[in-house]
Amino acid sequence: MEQKDHKLWALAKRRARFKNSAITYLIVNTFLVGVWYFSSGPRNFFWPIFPIVFWGIGLGINYYQAYISNGDAVEREYEKLLREQ
Repeated sequence: MEQKDHKLWALAKRRARFKNSAITYLIVNTFLVGVWYFSSGPRNFFWPIFPIVFWGIGLGINYYQAYISNGDAVEREYEKLLREQ
């Protein structure tokens, strides 16, 4: 069996978790908007905005961790401290 690079494996897991979370986010919030629409109608307060916004913030953080930061911030900081010595 081929040896896996642990950093790449961790990054792949973060990205897979993000994709699963994004799909769940879309399904659940679509359902909540449907419940709002068919139970109270578009003239009443749009209460699904709360899970959409707050869950969306968490999803945005997961996106940042999976696709932007790549978990290298600690290594960069460590190398910076080594150079300063």
